Amino acid sequence: MTVVFKRINKDQALLGAAIIVEAYSAAPWHEHWSIDMATARMVELSTTPGWMGVGALDGDDLHGFAIGYPHTASTGCMLYIPEIAVMPVHQGKGIGTTLLKLLEQEALAAGFSSTWLLSQNEGVAADYYRSASYRQSPNHRIYSKPLK
Repeated sequence: MTVVFKRINKDQALLGAAIIVEAYSAAPWHEHWSIDMATARMVELSTTPGWMGVGALDGDDLHGFAIGYPHTASTGCMLYIPEIAVMPVHQGKGIGTTLLKLLEQEALAAGFSSTWLLSQNEGVAADYYRSASYRQSPNHRIYSKPLK
C-alpha cells in the first residue's frame, strides 16, 4: 500500500502509543515507556483543547505521527509540538520530515504564528530540528523539580 499523510483523529492518535514504546526505547532517547503510560500520553494529547495531529498511514497502520496544541503568549498563539515519532523500521525515509512540514502547514492554515518544541540540546535530534529550520532559543531554559 501507499503511505498517506493526513490529519488524524483521536482513535488514530491512540495508535501512536505503540510507536512511543518502540521509538523512544532506541537511541537517542533510551526511554522505557510501558504501553499503558504511552497510551495515557496519547489520550492526554488527543483530548487537549485545540490539539491537532497528523499521521503517516498505510491503510489502518500508523507509521508515524506529530501532534501539537495551542500555546498562547504575549507574541501570539503558537503551536507547541510535544510529540513527533516514527516507528524505527520506517525512520530515515523522510516520514518525520513530511509529518513536521504537514503539521506546520496545518498550524499556519489555522492561524498560528509559529511552532515550538523541546528536544535534546545536542546530538541527532538537535541536528534534525536545526535542519528543519528550528533554532534554539537563547532566552529560555527548561527547569524541573522532583516533587516529594
